[in-house]
Amino acid sequence: MRRLSADRLFGTLYTLLWCLAGPLTFLSPRMRQGWKERLGLGKARPCDIWIQGASAGECGLAASLLEHLRGVPVLATSCTSQGLDVLDKVDSPDLQTRMLPLDLPLIMGRILDQARPRVVVLLETEIWPGLLMACASRDVPVVVVNGRMTSGSLAGYLFLRPLLRRWAPQAIGAMAPDDAVRFGLVFGAKRTTITGNIKFDRALSTPLIPRHENPLAGLVAQEGFVVLGSVREQEEPQVLELIRELRRGDPECVIGLFPRHMHRINAWQEMLARDGIPFVLRSALHSLAQPGSVVLWDRFGEMPPAYALARRAFVGGSLARLGGQNFLEPLAQGVQACVGPHTRNFDWVGAEIFESLVRKCSTVQDIAAFLLSPALPRAQVREEALAFVRARQGATAASCELIRPFLNRSPHA
Repeated sequence: MRRLSADRLFGTLYTLLWCLAGPLTFLSPRMRQGWKERLGLGKARPCDIWIQGASAGECGLAASLLEHLRGVPVLATSCTSQGLDVLDKVDSPDLQTRMLPLDLPLIMGRILDQARPRVVVLLETEIWPGLLMACASRDVPVVVVNGRMTSGSLAGYLFLRPLLRRWAPQAIGAMAPDDAVRFGLVFGAKRTTITGNIKFDRALSTPLIPRHENPLAGLVAQEGFVVLGSVREQEEPQVLELIRELRRGDPECVIGLFPRHMHRINAWQEMLARDGIPFVLRSALHSLAQPGSVVLWDRFGEMPPAYALARRAFVGGSLARLGGQNFLEPLAQGVQACVGPHTRNFDWVGAEIFESLVRKCSTVQDIAAFLLSPALPRAQVREEALAFVRARQGATAASCELIRPFLNRSPHA
């Protein structure tokens, strides 16, 4: 009885918090995208698995799982339109996609009642209390795959551990030993196993794109092109300084600038114009970019072919304390990359990656010098990267083995 009262109290307080803060979230342009589905409107079709991935990166992992779960009806949700774009490219008649609703237990419960999944799969660190509560009240098992948890986020989860353990996932597949330990501290070590990282299975899966097959070949010259990929808002001042350094070091250099989030395009236009730096939006570029200009990428999904044309690349999220973005992506195109000092999100890759394939730089000047230095042959870089990755693959199959036992249970009534 005491446990039931505590659960109801937390559920009531959590719901009130969302009712107070929820309307404010729609001040964000990103949150207004798909607002009907965020409010739980629109009927979800029945499925066997509900997979949730936060954004494009996590939804790419969902695409890998779907390749191993063909013939299984799946509802896949994401928090961003970019994530849905990735999911919508999956060729599967068994897949339905929609925005993740606000984490109100009532709304989550409504979607569960419509979709009636046999199991809910959460990717990486998608620990949503409202969804967990709704699943627990309906006896819908939850499985976390490709689980990662930083030491910084652990403290918050430990604070809620007494409640979270009541709604704990039935199984957790962690990326690495450290992640398994942290999940075990929150949810219990018996629920946790180490399955590796699905990103290794996807890494370098994109074929090397030769210039004559590259859809961007008519827009940038390969010799003097560098890519600044997945740039985050918090590091924009440093990246603007990096652009200045690159232009000073090579006035003919063409810079491909990829903001991590599209809603920063307007801000970048203002910054570049204020600095007197010539730029063109990718959507407005129909011929070869002018030497010394910045191509501001406002089209999603073109980073791989851009990397394939680059001399070298910088991968963002690493100049501020954000943990870094995926520096394996340029290696797929045989391009050495550099990053800033903050790469904790990719500790799972292993420190040995920084010995030869990826350069970790402490200053903007170091990054500029690396980007402007002569590049190694693409075939050599790709072969070294393939050898590194192949030794670490197999997580997708291991994750599916965690999920499959739950597909035999009946959906909740």
